[in-house]
Amino acid sequence: MNSIDWRRIIRAELAFLASEEGLIEYERNVPHVDITAELLCGWFDDSYHPHDEGFCSCFERHELEVLARFNEFYDERTSRLPESKGTVRTWLQTSAWREVMREAQLTLTKIAA
Repeated sequence: MNSIDWRRIIRAELAFLASEEGLIEYERNVPHVDITAELLCGWFDDSYHPHDEGFCSCFERHELEVLARFNEFYDERTSRLPESKGTVRTWLQTSAWREVMREAQLTLTKIAA
């Protein structure tokens, strides 16, 4: 039995990535943290583990495919994101980040609760 609730973690991370208000609030609450680094680490290091058997067991096959597409989409856009200059607002002003936000929201709708 998998003791980590990967489904909850993934849904929360996608919702966070999709929420301008949530990003700004998080930055306001932790001003000493580079939130843009957290946004990358939060998905690529902490949340998405497609080679982990426990992770994979929490999702249907089609959901794993949806998550893989989002991961690729997000990864492709990271090179187009500017240096944050210490604020998430820098990213919020870019089309690349807005695309990530929209794709995160769309991906969230495809992962059942």
